[in-house]
Amino acid sequence: MARVAVVTGAGSGIGRAVALDLCAAGLRCVAVGRRRAPLEETAALASGPVLAVTADVTVAADRARAVAETLAAFGRLDVLVNNAGVSALAPLLAQREEEWRRVMALNLDAAFFTAQAALPALREGGAGRIVNVGSVFGSLALNAALYDAFPEGGPHGPVRQPAYHAAKGGLLNLTRDLAAAVAPWGVTVNCVSPGMVLTDQTRELLAEEVKGRLARMTPMGRLGAPAEIAAAVRFLASEGASFVTGAELVVDGGWSLW
Repeated sequence: MARVAVVTGAGSGIGRAVALDLCAAGLRCVAVGRRRAPLEETAALASGPVLAVTADVTVAADRARAVAETLAAFGRLDVLVNNAGVSALAPLLAQREEEWRRVMALNLDAAFFTAQAALPALREGGAGRIVNVGSVFGSLALNAALYDAFPEGGPHGPVRQPAYHAAKGGLLNLTRDLAAAVAPWGVTVNCVSPGMVLTDQTRELLAEEVKGRLARMTPMGRLGAPAEIAAAVRFLASEGASFVTGAELVVDGGWSLW
């Protein structure tokens, strides 16, 4: 019987690419997100069965319901991809606590608690996979050459995204800790860390000059595509990655080399 994958944040960008890629590889997918319409678009584009589940993974009842709906529809759960995330730019001295907590809640807290909700089913199959989508900025500071790509923060200091960096750093170490904890159950936990990826969102948010600068700062001379991140997730979610756990797979075109 075909394996089943839950992908959070599957309504756009990397999450959509992951869901479509896993479907093309023969998995049955559950696309989870807060808005119904984008999830249905993902399902319509897929080459295989996709169940759209509207849920906010920062809410405990929604996480439990997403797992329950998966098991009701397919009878099993083999792969969890924690992709849902958000960033927030703010002047360093004006970073609001509620904004910090919002970023942490989705990027870090939800990844752990969604894994917690899914682990009984992942354990039951004896070969479960958890793949967390992190970022190279979980272990790197923002390159100084990019500072002028962001607006000035005035007396409140430079504009940065410290909550995002902290959350993705936490996610990487969470990956390692979970991997050690659940290895006896046959469940693997790994992290894919993308570099600069050209999604619909970054196309709209970044000026052409900034995108060009980012490409020049990448050894491969371009930004990544969501499908390239999805291919890395597919490997770590595959049966062929059964002896890979606690690993970080960096997909950044060489960004972190410089």
